[in-house]
Amino acid sequence: MIEIDIIKSVEKAKIDYVLNLPCERIKLLISLLSESFDFLTLAREEEGIGISAGLFMAGRRPLMVIQSSGFGNCINALMSLTACYKLPLPILISWRGVYGEKIEAQKPLGKKLPRLLEAMGIDYLIFNGENFSDVENAIAESYEENKIKAILLRPDIWTQIPDASFSRPEIPRKKIEVEGGKARFTRYEILKGIREELDGKIIVSNIGYPSRELYNVLDQPTNFYMLGSMGLATGVSLGIALTGKEVIAIEGDGSILMNPSTLFTAVNSGADGLTVLAIDNAAYGSTGNQVTATLKADLHLLAISAGFEAFRTSDVEDIRQALRMTGTKFIHAIAKPGNAKVPLIPLKAEKIKERFMEAIG
Repeated sequence: MIEIDIIKSVEKAKIDYVLNLPCERIKLLISLLSESFDFLTLAREEEGIGISAGLFMAGRRPLMVIQSSGFGNCINALMSLTACYKLPLPILISWRGVYGEKIEAQKPLGKKLPRLLEAMGIDYLIFNGENFSDVENAIAESYEENKIKAILLRPDIWTQIPDASFSRPEIPRKKIEVEGGKARFTRYEILKGIREELDGKIIVSNIGYPSRELYNVLDQPTNFYMLGSMGLATGVSLGIALTGKEVIAIEGDGSILMNPSTLFTAVNSGADGLTVLAIDNAAYGSTGNQVTATLKADLHLLAISAGFEAFRTSDVEDIRQALRMTGTKFIHAIAKPGNAKVPLIPLKAEKIKERFMEAIG
């Protein structure tokens, strides 16, 4: 059976974690992968790029399995995170839009996918149902060369199985108690106030001024500074937490709003030891303090609805106490808008990655 043989190729390439968004054409392959590896179902393809980065830097070997239509959701993250930091990432892509595709919406991107990969400088091969050794080699080379490798899975070669059925369990509803707090401090003042709680911890920091301010307050090898890929700090942190390490994601409201689904993925994954510190100043601070949706929308309620143990405060001491608590949690820190006058981080992306991996390994 093709599905069994391709799983053997994945195993030979020493993959130990699979991240997936489903596709009808490869549902049997996906089912078997979920039984053979540590497995996580994603809510959006882009978050998988961040989670994969975190998993790799914490010592695992992830593989993404997605549909070609979802590849378009990953382009910036692949270039500004995976390629920029020279991280490995093999991707099995269920190639739709070709070979007699009946769904019209799959065709525009599917037909152009090889040229898109070439334009992005991503090596790819086409799996035709027989070249299993090529699949194994491409995955292995991804890790040997620290590169993205794509394997396009032809849609006309797969065994079909009936759709799975399941019963949805009753979800216990939490009593929602929301307490507010008027902003008292800027993000920089909060970071200075919680410095001792961050010292020696694994931290993934949101792009722009949050990372620049953290570098100024407390530079340490266990800090991973996001230089691009806005919206993926929680995803990278989740990948690290899935390896059993405790990690703090220093997030911003604008970043969380780009991939709110990652909060739901985090809780559903069962990861322990993930802290999301959401410093919410209702502004896109790095681009001129334009107003974000959290001027009215509520990140605290979003976290509660995702299933987080969630806290909201504008007091630095409260944040310190929440950071001392164990387990996965969401800290909604209300802040004033504004950026500290701090210089750019004088580290290249690859250097940030290398010292971070050495420090947390």
